[in-house]
Amino acid sequence: MKPTPKQFEILRAVAAFAPVERYQGTLPKRQALFFAKDDLGALEDGGLLEKVKLSYPCGKSMAGWRLTPAGRAFLPEIEPEECGELAAEHLCILSDVYHYSRISSFHGMMPKDLAKGAFDGDDLRDLFTHGYLLRIRVKGQAKAKGWVVSNKGLAALRAAAAPPKVCAVAASGADSD
Repeated sequence: MKPTPKQFEILRAVAAFAPVERYQGTLPKRQALFFAKDDLGALEDGGLLEKVKLSYPCGKSMAGWRLTPAGRAFLPEIEPEECGELAAEHLCILSDVYHYSRISSFHGMMPKDLAKGAFDGDDLRDLFTHGYLLRIRVKGQAKAKGWVVSNKGLAALRAAAAPPKVCAVAASGADSD
């Protein structure tokens, strides 16, 4: 089976969740809602993805998809120099998301509304599609949606500069350099 470009996006998204310990390497079903069911089914039928259901001791369960060895074969390995090929504005976004996720009042993420006002939506979508950012939703005492930097994004920041340059974003959403 040769995946279509949309199916490659799905494979990359599943691969981005592989190192996330919380999800045990599984793309959660709620995150997969962004993708067409037909494409997910085709990848599952082609043996590139496997559907899994994780059950936790507390009684909670989570359904999702995990890459099979055949699915990993379609994804090129990430080369260290590949991370350094990001544009300057992408590195600024990654840096800001990283630093905002360290602020406890933001629940360990950059809030979606703040990111939407501060950054171009296409840049955020590109970083998400290529595995540098992950979407996150917090439910509990406070509900929030936002972005966190993936392991691939952290590697890109480390490769670009150590420590990463901080691109300040004012609370109003305007850039302030």
